[in-house]
Amino acid sequence: MKYLLLAFFIATSCSSFAQKKNRPLSRADSVNAAADLAVKAFTWDIQKEDKGTLMFLDVPYQQEHSDSIEYLSLTVAKDKSKPRPDFISIILPNNVVHENGIFVKFSKTVKKNGQWDMQMEKGDPVRIPFEDCNDKDCTARIINGYAAHDNREKEDIFQKFLDFDHVLFLFVYPDGSHKSLSVPLFSFKEQYRKLQ
Repeated sequence: MKYLLLAFFIATSCSSFAQKKNRPLSRADSVNAAADLAVKAFTWDIQKEDKGTLMFLDVPYQQEHSDSIEYLSLTVAKDKSKPRPDFISIILPNNVVHENGIFVKFSKTVKKNGQWDMQMEKGDPVRIPFEDCNDKDCTARIINGYAAHDNREKEDIFQKFLDFDHVLFLFVYPDGSHKSLSVPLFSFKEQYRKLQ
């Protein structure tokens, strides 16, 4: 269903783009329209305060066999006086397995055999426990940008936001099904660096 929704958005964007230009839509125009749509969808909102800045991104997704749209919300809080964020929070609807938390992994975009591909980082994903679940949502918080694996090995999640091209989130539903989301980090990198 998510692919159908994405195809609809791309087709709508391309159709309106072609109508504005009054000419047939070329492959290059289609690619540019899709790229513009991705840039708009993954551009973080920024709220500046006296002490620092909050960055927000809402990522829409659909649970399999569902027509309703849900959101994974990311928030990054940065104090002006510090180079690292105070926290990165991940907020999901509370219809997930609370005890599992959310799993986080990163990837880079690489060219393999002339095709673009996502190359996953080595090692296991980091499980971020939910610190709070209420009747509406669950929140996982990464303090100072660091998280710990189950074996207590420290992981610099914030640095990976800057070094990798995508962050992937995986969460599990009570019926055993799961959802994974890939969020491009190009906009985060660009906007965070401007806050320095």
